[in-house]
Amino acid sequence: MRTMRHSAALLGTAVLLAGLGTATASADTSATNPKIASICSLDLGSITSGGNYVDQVLSAASPPVASERRVGPQVADPGATKASATWEFSYDSHDGIVDRGYAIYGTWLYSTLIARPADGPWWGQGNIQDGMGDFTQLARSGYPKGAEPTREYLYGLRNDGVLYRWKNDNTGFHALGTYAGFSAVKTMTLISQTATYDTLLATTRGGALYTIRIPVTSPLKPVVKAVRTATWQGFEAIVAEKCGTQSTLLAAVDRDSGSAYLYAVGHANGTATVIQALGKVPGTFKDPVYFLRTSQEGTPMYGE
Repeated sequence: MRTMRHSAALLGTAVLLAGLGTATASADTSATNPKIASICSLDLGSITSGGNYVDQVLSAASPPVASERRVGPQVADPGATKASATWEFSYDSHDGIVDRGYAIYGTWLYSTLIARPADGPWWGQGNIQDGMGDFTQLARSGYPKGAEPTREYLYGLRNDGVLYRWKNDNTGFHALGTYAGFSAVKTMTLISQTATYDTLLATTRGGALYTIRIPVTSPLKPVVKAVRTATWQGFEAIVAEKCGTQSTLLAAVDRDSGSAYLYAVGHANGTATVIQALGKVPGTFKDPVYFLRTSQEGTPMYGE
């Protein structure tokens, strides 16, 4: 490990909105980092073009609220970050809040840790696997949530449309199969993690929105369902967080215009899925890579 130190299913729209809460934004709440009480929020992580780790809380108020961006250490060389999976944070009595996540920098898949003890933040990396420079998307599912999940899968989408799955255990990463046929996918995010399957939500270059359910059994055989058939092509990144017991708060980033939008998504059920647009998020969103930052504790996502 290389270490561095730095100084610094809902039934309808009405029910869906009720589950999100109806708080109204104010100047005070938009300037703070913690999630707004009683409504769903999403901690949007990113790696900047300069390689810095950043997070920003987006809350489903009316209109949506964005906290100030919290800029962390430079964890990658400028322009080197290709993709990132979910990062999880936990509390350590010595190191304070500790963030951990998988990302591709250059051609390598790395595991990165960022700690914030009282004497100043520090970070470290462990290189896992080379030959990852052609992968455009990553997603991680640890089930159940916690420091020691029963299973931990990492999904990677290569630029030729081949979906890979790896298992991480106490002996390292192991390949668990591939599946071709996803060349149309533009971006993807995890929305479900259960004992028997994971589900990814994906957009296509043609504008469709799909769920990709992946049973934990082998061989790898995804089940694809259309949620919407058009209008989603403008987003370069989508990031999902659990909302309620079986719904999703979705952030969609149009990096070309620097805009982000929030959506409340009911429990996925093909084209019958309820999706409520919550509005444009204040701020500018142009970072090359976006991902979910979420607590290591809690219950798994169950969006489909």
